[in-house]
Amino acid sequence: MKKIGLCLSLCTLSFGTWAACSYDFDATQAQITAAIPGLSKFPSIIGQISSFTVVNSPSPLTYVAANAKAITGQNKGLPVAQNGIIAYEYKFKAPVTLLPNNEQMMMYPVYAEAYHSGGKADIGIVYANHALGSTTPDKVAIGAGVVNNYTDLGQIELPVAATADGFQKIGIYINQNSNQLGIIFNGVNKGYIAHLPGKISSLAFTNGYAYTGFETGSSYIGKTFSIELITDKNKLQFAYPTGTKDLCGNTL
Repeated sequence: MKKIGLCLSLCTLSFGTWAACSYDFDATQAQITAAIPGLSKFPSIIGQISSFTVVNSPSPLTYVAANAKAITGQNKGLPVAQNGIIAYEYKFKAPVTLLPNNEQMMMYPVYAEAYHSGGKADIGIVYANHALGSTTPDKVAIGAGVVNNYTDLGQIELPVAATADGFQKIGIYINQNSNQLGIIFNGVNKGYIAHLPGKISSLAFTNGYAYTGFETGSSYIGKTFSIELITDKNKLQFAYPTGTKDLCGNTL
């Protein structure tokens, strides 16, 4: 599958010097189809939240959110600070109990293309529920990891549990001084899980969600699920080391 890069845009507040850090998911269906045929634009994209409502789906449906300039090859994402720590987060809603019958759901593709002097690594997260045909079909799983040139640099499986607000939250922080990547899951710092191949020069994002096997009579028909990319310092929810910055260089 051809990967999609994304770019960031900054929205400057007229009444101060702080710049809010936002991300444009403005790729059209035509642009998505040209890059990866067979995938669809999310039915709803509001700011950095992409969502869909489950419909009768005997065949797989896969949704993608992308940036128009990145998906057409005009850029490689947002240049990031070369020193210190940078952070971003995901917030997503998904079933935490095993889906019944032939129902399957997966959060894919969800990754950041992390460009460095030697090429590009992929920082990905995954959610999978009842993945029929896999080695562990009767499982609900959440994970995060890094791959560089098809080499696994480190990964972690995260515990699936119900939360008070119904959302799962993953924080990703990159230490540019030590070339390490760390994970925070639902407020618990899991520490560094991977060594990156070098300093990251820029990040580009793709968000995706797929599901199938939901037919008339399913209790999930009509329910809405979503994924949000959080890049702005005022919206990041977890505690990071002193001096950490958001992706636009604003100190938390």
